[in-house]
Amino acid sequence: DPPPLFLLLWGRGWSFPPAPPGTVTLRVLLTALFPDASSAHIQVKALLGDLETHSVNCRTCEIHFLQPWAQQGLTPKQWQDLELVIHRSLSDFIRTVNTIAQQQRKGYPFVTQGSLGCELPPNGTSRGFYDAAANGEDVVSFDVDVGTWVARSEDKLALNARDRLNWDKSASTRLQFFLRITCIYLLNTFVLYGKESLERQGEAGHHSLLAEMQPPLGWGTGAGYTCRTAQQFRTGSEQGSVTTGNCRGQNWGLA
Repeated sequence: DPPPLFLLLWGRGWSFPPAPPGTVTLRVLLTALFPDASSAHIQVKALLGDLETHSVNCRTCEIHFLQPWAQQGLTPKQWQDLELVIHRSLSDFIRTVNTIAQQQRKGYPFVTQGSLGCELPPNGTSRGFYDAAANGEDVVSFDVDVGTWVARSEDKLALNARDRLNWDKSASTRLQFFLRITCIYLLNTFVLYGKESLERQGEAGHHSLLAEMQPPLGWGTGAGYTCRTAQQFRTGSEQGSVTTGNCRGQNWGLA
């Protein structure tokens, strides 16, 4: 049986599945539109290489399994516990982003993007990563080795975000452990069960943040959803088209 979720989160011992040959990457992609200070529309998906494996309904924090093997490796109770962790993490994320935006007098609406995960190169090492951007511009990255956030530019927004995130040392410690330990366990587990799918798909490794997380996000009311780019949100121009497949009639809103 797989280890209980609290072992994944708090670091008690277990045996990892064997590491796969070649570099393989597990990454979680998050896009969030903040139309105002009281709401956020969020999309979350997980990819093993270029293969979409999981998505999250951010209104209920329910995990959707996009591959026939994607639920294997954890028990139903562990997946439920993980949904609770996701809910809490998203709530913290929304509160932190709004705090930074208000401190910097950043106008609404705006779009934030995040890419976090881990990779296993063929030499047996591992690397965790977390990159965050706003309206298509890099803001901060997490230095997994040191356990601190680093500003990606000398912009006031990036410096303020770095300082705000580094203020919560316990959160940084939990994130460091997740990227070093839990993510590697999950990566090996998904590769173990999804080996055949990966072989058919081909493993492409870790992409750059801006290449994998373009700003558009599906949102709106009723059955139809409006898709606009970050620039169009800022300028209020007409609706635009997107190619990322993010507008699928799913309500990703989380108020």
